[in-house]
Amino acid sequence: MAQSKNTEQKDAAPGLPEDIREQLGFLCHDLRTFTSNRAAAERLNTSVHPHFIGPPYLTEQDAQTALSSTLQALRNADSRRVPDSDAGVAGSTTLSTFLEERTAELIAAREAKRSGESGGKARDFVLCTSHDLAPILLEACGFPKEYFETRAFKDAYKRWETGLRKAKKKGKARA
Repeated sequence: MAQSKNTEQKDAAPGLPEDIREQLGFLCHDLRTFTSNRAAAERLNTSVHPHFIGPPYLTEQDAQTALSSTLQALRNADSRRVPDSDAGVAGSTTLSTFLEERTAELIAAREAKRSGESGGKARDFVLCTSHDLAPILLEACGFPKEYFETRAFKDAYKRWETGLRKAKKKGKARA
């Protein structure tokens, strides 16, 4: 039954709801800037979700919606998106599948390179949040690099951060 609900939602709108896409943009921004943005690093460190797709960026329900959405739906949520160069191939792929496949490809390539460099001995590999995961998520969502430099994005990001800080203070007052 959940599958038919997702199908109905996709039939009703060509793209993902803009607020979910905006939240993914905030996640991408944090992934790219966490080394110089302490608040972003703290938010990322609180996430227990694969690829950070969940709270504090998305509700559990919105995270499931995003992960089960196709790349085409993610990219069509905003007319400012990057045109799909591989829309026929990747367009029908879900965000979850895309992230898993791309990270697996990256890890396999790095492991092959490192095992060749170390004389056949495999070395540990850590996926880099800003250099590895951020570009994969940016590609999946179709965010152009300039998107994060727009006044609209910066203002929305500041409002979102302010809302998180207020919610955190409110939560501490109750504790």
